[in-house]
Amino acid sequence: MNGDIPLIVIGFKTVTVLLGGLITYFAARAALRTRATGLTYLAVGFATITVGSLIAGVADQLFGLSTNAALIFENALTAVGFAVIAYSLYVTSRSALVTQ
Repeated sequence: MNGDIPLIVIGFKTVTVLLGGLITYFAARAALRTRATGLTYLAVGFATITVGSLIAGVADQLFGLSTNAALIFENALTAVGFAVIAYSLYVTSRSALVTQ
């Protein structure tokens, strides 16, 4: 376990993963119910961010991956996740224009 990371950071990371999982669950459920493409991408984007946070934390704390490598991995997946979320908003706004 990495002794350099304060317990409060681990607590916030846990809350982030739990809330990210909850948002992903609700977005995926809404996507299945409505069959809206934008909601599907939204769920995938939040899932990517959440999984990146989880994997980086586990790799750093349990498998001894360097903190810098874990941060790079987490931030890369966060960037990808936000790009997918931005695309989900584009798809949603574009489909709204088509239906009008």
